[in-house]
Amino acid sequence: MKLFPRIIRHAGALRPADDDTARDMRCRRLDYVNEAAFSRVWSIRFTRGQAIALGALAVAAVAALAYVVMAFTPMRRMLPGTLDADTRAMYIDATLRLDSLTRAMRINERYMADIEAIINGTVNPDSARNSHMALSEMSDTLMAASEAERAFVQKFESSQRYKLSVLAPIAAEGMAFYSPAPGAEAKAAPDERSVELRGTRSQGIDAIYRGTVIAAYIDARGLYTIVMQHPNEFISLYGGLAECFVGRGDTPYTGSRIGAAPPDGTIRFELWHKGNALNPDDYVAF
Repeated sequence: MKLFPRIIRHAGALRPADDDTARDMRCRRLDYVNEAAFSRVWSIRFTRGQAIALGALAVAAVAALAYVVMAFTPMRRMLPGTLDADTRAMYIDATLRLDSLTRAMRINERYMADIEAIINGTVNPDSARNSHMALSEMSDTLMAASEAERAFVQKFESSQRYKLSVLAPIAAEGMAFYSPAPGAEAKAAPDERSVELRGTRSQGIDAIYRGTVIAAYIDARGLYTIVMQHPNEFISLYGGLAECFVGRGDTPYTGSRIGAAPPDGTIRFELWHKGNALNPDDYVAF
């Protein structure tokens, strides 16, 4: 009599699980079959929970791999907003310099084409002059200000007693200024209106951009000062030169040699826009 309840109790444990439990324990099987031989190559058995866990693990692995690639490889530079300020400024400066190099290459290509035509005897006598005039009339990428804009700026400055020097960065867009003394050490003045360049002995001084020499004179110390007018109403000043290679009215190109520094290699450089003194460090890559 005591054995019978025990058998009944164990028999209850052998009852089939309910439908939900059986459904949860039901397994799936993934087979790889060789159809030519009608044989199973390999097989995987898994439950629904195992499939969900495996999928979540795969997604996490892909996300982790993407994070590692973007965080610790050069590909992170392709993401917007990840560049630091110095790198971004370097890229902008390189883009502007590339634009200037492209223009210089076009000038050289036309010049070489004119020389080749002259040597072959197939050139029109006026073609070289026309080509040079066409190149000299090439404007910068920035559209010049209209008369209405100039009138508005003048009216605003006179009424508000405020100089719109904020327009200088806009006007400088598309203009790649060349260093007047490549390799020289630049030290800004306390008022940030000029830069002292300390280079090598008697270092050559170059024009920062194409333009016209509007003044070239000797100061009280016996040193030269050169003033150049550039497009978009920019003016550059080179002071303390030992030698001057240009005169008033000359039109040097970007990077043309216009003078030489004194024996100590120190000169003063200034940049102006519409009568406002600018901080040269913000516009010229010394």
